[in-house]
Amino acid sequence: MIGTTNTEYGIVTDNTAILVAAKYTWDPLRFFLAYEHIRQTNPANPLGVGASAQGGYLLSGVEDNNLDSPKIVQVAWTGIKYAYDSKTDITLSYYLELQNDFRVPSTCSPAAGFRSSCAGNLNEGSLYADHHFTKRFDVYAGVAYSKVSGGLGIAIPHKPGVPYYYDDNIAPTIGGRFAF
Repeated sequence: MIGTTNTEYGIVTDNTAILVAAKYTWDPLRFFLAYEHIRQTNPANPLGVGASAQGGYLLSGVEDNNLDSPKIVQVAWTGIKYAYDSKTDITLSYYLELQNDFRVPSTCSPAAGFRSSCAGNLNEGSLYADHHFTKRFDVYAGVAYSKVSGGLGIAIPHKPGVPYYYDDNIAPTIGGRFAF
């Protein structure tokens, strides 16, 4: 038994990943491209209650055998930044995330319902402008539009009448930054 202070519940996996990224500048444009492949499996060396976690916490509960099959997550993104002038940049980006079914047997369908272990995808596009008034102070404004489906849509707030397995979101932002 361990105390209830300074503890957390943990889902433990062994993760392997590869990331490939590229950047190319052709003034006034800068192009970005990246791909990441992440593979999660049940741990080869399971942890138990009381094991140390990041931040100095102890595990008060542990799931070491959480995956029926490997969980594969693929992330790709691309973007282009346009230097409007020496103080203003405009960036257009696109992101894609894909996740496989990692429960056996898969019970994922609109009729059966979806869980976070179901295959799904996220598509997101964003447009962002940044203006530097000085070397240390800038203001920015942007908007992102995203659409999720399947298991990746479980944690997204949903509009009334829209099925939870397929939803979209618009997220505007505006702000300022002062760098020390």
